[in-house]
Amino acid sequence: MAEARPQATVRGLEGIVATTTAIGLVEDQRLVFRGYSIDDLVAHAQYEEVAHLLLNGELPDRSQLRDFKAEIARHRALSPFVRGLVAETSEQATAMDVLRTAVSAVATEDPEEGDNSQEAEYRKSIRLTAKLPTILAAYIRRRRGEQPIPPEPSLGHAANFAHMTWGAKAHPRAAEIMNAAMIIQAEHGLNASTFVARVTASTGADMHAAVTAAFGALKGPLHGGATDGTMRMLDEIGSPDHVETWVDKAIERKYKFSGFGHRVYKTEDPRAKHLRRFAAELSKDWTGPRYFEMQERLVDAIATRRPKMSPSAAEKVNVVNVDFFAATTYTFLGIPADLGTSIFALGRIAGWCAHVMEQHGDNRLIRPESEYTGPAGKTWVPIAER
Repeated sequence: MAEARPQATVRGLEGIVATTTAIGLVEDQRLVFRGYSIDDLVAHAQYEEVAHLLLNGELPDRSQLRDFKAEIARHRALSPFVRGLVAETSEQATAMDVLRTAVSAVATEDPEEGDNSQEAEYRKSIRLTAKLPTILAAYIRRRRGEQPIPPEPSLGHAANFAHMTWGAKAHPRAAEIMNAAMIIQAEHGLNASTFVARVTASTGADMHAAVTAAFGALKGPLHGGATDGTMRMLDEIGSPDHVETWVDKAIERKYKFSGFGHRVYKTEDPRAKHLRRFAAELSKDWTGPRYFEMQERLVDAIATRRPKMSPSAAEKVNVVNVDFFAATTYTFLGIPADLGTSIFALGRIAGWCAHVMEQHGDNRLIRPESEYTGPAGKTWVPIAER
């Protein structure tokens, strides 16, 4: 019998199919949640409908949506323990560190901690989805030196977040745009944070442990941090008139353009066009730097230079990704650039929870092999002879 040959090493697992899923489909120019196009969902859905779809497999009918929204509203409030934790950490810690720490802490008071049954995990998913906006809004306000605003049960998910974050000062379109942004970012296949959540869940760890691990992965700048980098890039450019010269110099110094490039999307990120529309509309009333005009010129400048780049450099700027226009959309709404990744997490929580439930529903430990590249044949040397 011929000896089995080891598979070739694939760095970053690119192109490797690690599992099956019924939750989301990610293809070039196309993003689908349980059969529904992202375009349809952004145009018509409330975030709660999408969360219900991800967690249950179907869109809710009228009564199901009413009950689902009521259940989320019922679990928005934070315990004194978690409120104190957020208050103690908000002055020094980043938003992602506070969210990760608070989610982990919530596990200590969850009545079904350690119960991985589908029924218990569904209830945990609702509680996590409900509490996350309250945690982030409290962090944002405390960082500004303001007292948190309690959740308002009569408001929908996005509108309640806007209310808790800005109160009466919220932008008139904040609820509408946050609803769309949360939907856009609710699910995205086996991305890094979702993969980490499923790997953690595959060990038998519970929902809170898996989601906490996902937060750790999302904090990394190669996954969720390009909104902050995009705004730094635009501030460095300074003016639409500087774009062409800046791009030429950036290419010379092998600058990493924030908000460009994607592993799966080769010609279009289907999420970006929705955020571009919001950025374009909000920019009309914006009185600060001409960020959106800079973005438009930057996209054109990179597109004209891309054919002359090396294949590896061109691949890194193949498309405008979701973070590029999310950065300016959030800025125009009054959300500081460094909070972009935490806003991302508000939408993604339902997707993470759905994947943890799917993993536990048909589990096998995720344990890939590695190719050893270290030394061989060494023998022990007594310490006196080293």
